[in-house]
Amino acid sequence: MAVEAHATTAVIQDGYVQAGVSEYGTLGSNGNTPPGILYDATGAGNYGVNDFLTPGSPFEGFYVTASGYSNGANNYGLSGFGTTSPTPATSTSATWTGSDATLGVSNTYSLTTLGARSVIAIQTVLTNLSGAALTAVQLLRTLDPDPDVNAFGSYYTKNTVVSDDQSCGTGGSSGETICIYSNSSITHKAGVSAAWTTNPASYLAGLNDGNGDYAIGLAFDIGSIDAGGSVTLDYAYVLGGSLEEAVTDAPEPASLALLGTGLLGFGLIRRRRA
Repeated sequence: MAVEAHATTAVIQDGYVQAGVSEYGTLGSNGNTPPGILYDATGAGNYGVNDFLTPGSPFEGFYVTASGYSNGANNYGLSGFGTTSPTPATSTSATWTGSDATLGVSNTYSLTTLGARSVIAIQTVLTNLSGAALTAVQLLRTLDPDPDVNAFGSYYTKNTVVSDDQSCGTGGSSGETICIYSNSSITHKAGVSAAWTTNPASYLAGLNDGNGDYAIGLAFDIGSIDAGGSVTLDYAYVLGGSLEEAVTDAPEPASLALLGTGLLGFGLIRRRRA
């Protein structure tokens, strides 16, 4: 009798970050299973207990809308694009692919270390499988950061919308911070949502709900994707022991495309600061 195969998760790590990649295509190791997203500011691989993702009801996912279409995935069990095993490329990177009848989705996660700044670089490729053009396409990537739950029992974060490019959540006790960031040339806007909205249009309208057990997110206004066509989005989660360490200055225009090639823009910024 044939044995049904089950999807598995992957773990990527370096000295600063340990993160799961789920069978849903998100970060995390499915639900409350560790690791979610762990961080060690020393780079020694002693990640501790301050998981940004797994306490409570883990919430990290991506959501796509278009004219007459809506779908998404979340690490707590929403598998709108199917459940498949991520494919590790190295110990610090993995790729997941999934699809429905309308869209193919590929997410590649890569860890980059640049001085005190640690980055989970994400490249998302959306491919139109529908046979007709998709219009008004938007994508949201969103996370509820909870760095203080395991050590301090608090879900409260100080949330900052730095710019259209970046929003951050900071633990009030630990100071540990995670930001979502992009320097993409595709129109985008970062924000903070008290309701943990999954609607990209809310973020694109300038959502900023302030401090609390809220979600940070980044939405892209993609426009149209022709039948058989695709679009590539480059963005990242940036981690630090404080908000100051995690916030990323705006790069020069020439570096807009570098998120997908090792985030060299972050390196340039870091060297200018030094």
